[in-house]
Amino acid sequence: MFNDHLDDAWSQQQLHWSGWLVNRQEGLFIQFKPDTSTKHVDCVLLSTFRWSPVLGNPVRQQRMPRHLGIEMWTNLQKIGWIPCSPPQS
Repeated sequence: MFNDHLDDAWSQQQLHWSGWLVNRQEGLFIQFKPDTSTKHVDCVLLSTFRWSPVLGNPVRQQRMPRHLGIEMWTNLQKIGWIPCSPPQS
């Protein structure tokens, strides 16, 4: 039997989805978080930071639709990026 409520619950969870990936070989962190600067709920903001003792300003920021952000998160892990805790500011 199909349950529509499972899809709704998963969608609600993804609205607040955020996380960090690290690639030690490239010396980079990427932060994925919901984009709060737009009224479009389905956008995420990707911020790329260089690996350093102090987390500075991002070297690159990119806004994209949430579904592409989730796809990018998955694909980056397939090529060696690792989920991590937020670096200390």
